[in-house]
Amino acid sequence: MNITVPTNIPSGDRRPVRVVPLSTLDPLHDSSRRPMPAPPLDVAVGQARWALEKYGSASTHDHTAMVSAATVLDGVLRDVLAALDADRTERAA
Repeated sequence: MNITVPTNIPSGDRRPVRVVPLSTLDPLHDSSRRPMPAPPLDVAVGQARWALEKYGSASTHDHTAMVSAATVLDGVLRDVLAALDADRTERAA
């Protein structure tokens, strides 16, 4: 679907914009996919520290930076939790 919206460059100019229904977008995480094996805990924590260092200062006004940060931080958080679960399972055995 295309709509026309006013823009401010140049004044009064109208340009078509493509609208994508939200239902067609991919989610950040798809729980139906087979999860990867958990990394060792020290590796997962190292990746999380690296991601926080790299993306911790990203501007909340920069859409691309926020999408990148969300994607990477989601992945490392899932790895840390999987590594913690695996570590607890090994200790219990």
